[in-house]
Formats: sequence, C-alpha cells, structure tokens
Amino acid sequence: MQQSYKNFEVILVDQNDDDRLVSLISKYQHEFRIIHIKSERGLSLARNIGLGVVSGDIISFPDDDCKYQPDTLEKVNEFFIKKADYQGLVIRAENSVKSGRVMHANDASQDLDLKNALYLVHSISLFLSKKLISDVGEFDINLGLGAKTIYQGQEDRDYPIRALKKGFKIYFDRDITVLHPWDDPNIDQEKNLIDRAFKGASAEMYLLNKHGYSNFYKMTRLIRKLLAIFYFAVIKMNLYKARASISGFNGLLRSFNVKL
Repeated sequence: MQQSYKNFEVILVDQNDDDRLVSLISKYQHEFRIIHIKSERGLSLARNIGLGVVSGDIISFPDDDCKYQPDTLEKVNEFFIKKADYQGLVIRAENSVKSGRVMHANDASQDLDLKNALYLVHSISLFLSKKLISDVGEFDINLGLGAKTIYQGQEDRDYPIRALKKGFKIYFDRDITVLHPWDDPNIDQEKNLIDRAFKGASAEMYLLNKHGYSNFYKMTRLIRKLLAIFYFAVIKMNLYKARASISGFNGLLRSFNVKL
C-alpha cells in the first residue's frame, strides 16, 4: 500500500452474489485490517452496515474506482489533530479523465454550509468523525444507488447537511485531493448515463425538498439543466450527453414537489 499513514482499517461491504472478492482480500489481509461483510444491494444500506462495525475515529467512504494520493490519509489525520473543533472534512475531488470536466478549479478552502454542500461534497471526498456519526445516525436508505426508490443518489450530500443542521463544523480543504473518473465515454455508456441522470436528478430534487430549499433555488436547478441541454446539443454536438441532460431535466420536474 502506498499510503504514508498506516493506521487504518478497510470495511468491505460486499453486495456481489458470488465470492469474487475473496482472493483479493486474501492478498491484502496481512498488510492491514480488513473486515468483510456480505449484504443485500443498496449503497446507503451498505454504509449503514459498515458504520455498525467501525473501530476508527475517522470514517471515509471511498469508491472502488477512486484513488487517494499517497499522503491523503496522513493529511486528513493531521487536519483533525490541528482543528479539533471540526468534526468533518471534505477534500477536493479531481477528475482522472484528462478530457473530462475540471472539478472545483475555483473553489477555495472554506467552511461547509447548506449552500456549498450541494456541490462541494462527493462521497469519496468525505471524512467524518465517529462522534458526528454517532449523533447524526444512519444514511437515508431512500437515497443512493440500489435504493428501493427512484432516488438513486445524493445520500452523500444529505448526510453532511443533516450534520450541519445539528451544529457540527465541516471544512472543505482544496489542498487535499482524491482522484475519480468522470466523463469517460466508455464508462458512461456502460453505466447507462441517461437512466442514471433521470434517477440522480430525481434524488437531487428529493434532497432539496427534504431540507426545505426554496422554490427559487429549485428553479435555478431546472434552468441550469436547460442550459446543459443547449450546451451539449448545440455547442459540443454531443447527442448522448444532451439526451442525458434532457433525462435529468425530466427527473427534476418529476420530483419537484416530492418529499417522503
């Protein structure tokens, strides 16, 4: 392992129907602690199961296709030591696809609030103290990939918003980074981006309704999606992305007033 900070454990909540991960676990289980748990499908469900067995003081939620820098965990640990009044940290997500969008290029390091949490937070960039998690509780199982609802996303933003409402301090640090692939044409096609755009946008509107964001703000999200349709269809001439943006617009409309 390339991490300069070695005092960590990996909790692997396995939702595969087979044992494809057993050999991989065997390869690394002597290098660091691995807890392997099988569960049924559902991203938020899996995270809740994982939270039930954590022993560390800081919890993160990496994807299988993200990549920490060699000093990421060391810098995160130093942050929580130096800024003891903060119970959460969001690091900057960078796009590993060179031809893809540039992520957070102009976003300065800052305290997280109810507005910037909607665009600064990604699950892979989120680090939370065990104290915060004990108070906030479980992830909303109505949100996230694999949920039994149409709202396939936004669980990663819902959680810190709930923490902020409880008075916890969370900081965005642009100088600590994690890599993740966005806008890879092959990956987008495999993931059926058009369907995911509809369900993800439905989840976004669910989130805005759940936390009482104004109708004005919700309308700005619709307008931005219309601009995205024009951008991809007319300027970039990328019909697949344009169709995905149309699907996202329909998802926002579908859930404009929905609140479970």
